[in-house]
Amino acid sequence: MLTATYSLVAIAAEQDAAHRALRKLRHSIQNMWYGFQNIDFSFLESALAKLGEFDEYCRKRKLEMYVIPVVRNAKREADALLAELDALSDSARSILHTACERLSALVEGKSDQLHGICLAMESYCDRLHTRLTREEDELFPMLRRLLSVEEWFGIAAQFLSDDADTDGRKRYPLPQFRLPASAPRSTLTAS
Repeated sequence: MLTATYSLVAIAAEQDAAHRALRKLRHSIQNMWYGFQNIDFSFLESALAKLGEFDEYCRKRKLEMYVIPVVRNAKREADALLAELDALSDSARSILHTACERLSALVEGKSDQLHGICLAMESYCDRLHTRLTREEDELFPMLRRLLSVEEWFGIAAQFLSDDADTDGRKRYPLPQFRLPASAPRSTLTAS
């Protein structure tokens, strides 16, 4: 049972880190609305890049890489929940992709969808927040119940191997998302 405890503590720590990073991202995006009339292209590009980095971080969490595959391959009881979590991630990724396309069109002067880009970034964050919350509220309790001692042992061994491969460094750094203090403002205007 110690391996289960170790594994759950490790994924809970990653979950806390993901929540902290998402809170920072959401806060920064919400602050954009205060200076909405003066948002520049480089800030939007940076914001979308940071959301992309966060998305990559979420896909490389130990929960995603090691725990969910074990559950997906062996436990039918979790199928519906895992499908819903996948749908949330896929939807968030699609929103992020659309926001990047809108920014490209905006930069090229083919669009005036600044408001839509900002709303898409908020929508992305909302979906990821929903996913993280459902993981904690529904998936974690299910994992405790469904996985055997042997499965937890295998998962813990993968965690330890992964941690050893990084020599104690963070496996994937959390994105830092801040508005540059002296960001130049372009002629971009809200519509």
